[in-house]
Amino acid sequence: MSTLTSLKYIVFNSLIGEIAIVWNNKDKLLKQIILPDVNTGKFNYGKIDYHGVLSETEPDDYIMEVMSDVKEIIMGKDIHFDYSHLDFSILTDFQRIVLLKQKDIPHGRVTSYKKLAELIDKPKSARPVANVLSSNPFPIVIPCHRTVRSDWTIGGYVGMNDGLYKRLILENEGVQFENDVVQKKYRFPSEDLITPPL
Repeated sequence: MSTLTSLKYIVFNSLIGEIAIVWNNKDKLLKQIILPDVNTGKFNYGKIDYHGVLSETEPDDYIMEVMSDVKEIIMGKDIHFDYSHLDFSILTDFQRIVLLKQKDIPHGRVTSYKKLAELIDKPKSARPVANVLSSNPFPIVIPCHRTVRSDWTIGGYVGMNDGLYKRLILENEGVQFENDVVQKKYRFPSEDLITPPL
């Protein structure tokens, strides 16, 4: 069986609208999670990055669990996702480094693109880091919603200029804002934990 014919997708409803999951049915690796169009709340088939993907209407237990995890994360639950089921094979080394560090941002905490660049030892790479997160193939499970602009305002979300979904998910995780800025106690790493050089 060829790789293309083993690619499946399913569309399901969530708190933010229709979400699609694309996976390889042969090895159970997730290839892509697609969020709904911010204007319609609907899934856009044109956003699938692969050709020859077949619709699935009766997913197995594993895909049902992934769907449940995605819904729960959106609702603010602290879900520990098994990242070994994500297919990183088409990503560059830099993209992998950024996404793997992003997954370490704790539930209910927020970092900035600049801070994330510092966490991967590339302090001048805030813009490339933001570009990686804007094209994150696994939004929600790799929580790019937990990274915001350097001024701690929301910014866009997975390539969308509107941060509506991002803010909703963060608020569901308990993050609070003051004048659209993430309050200090939710910032990661905590500015109180950073020791100044001697």
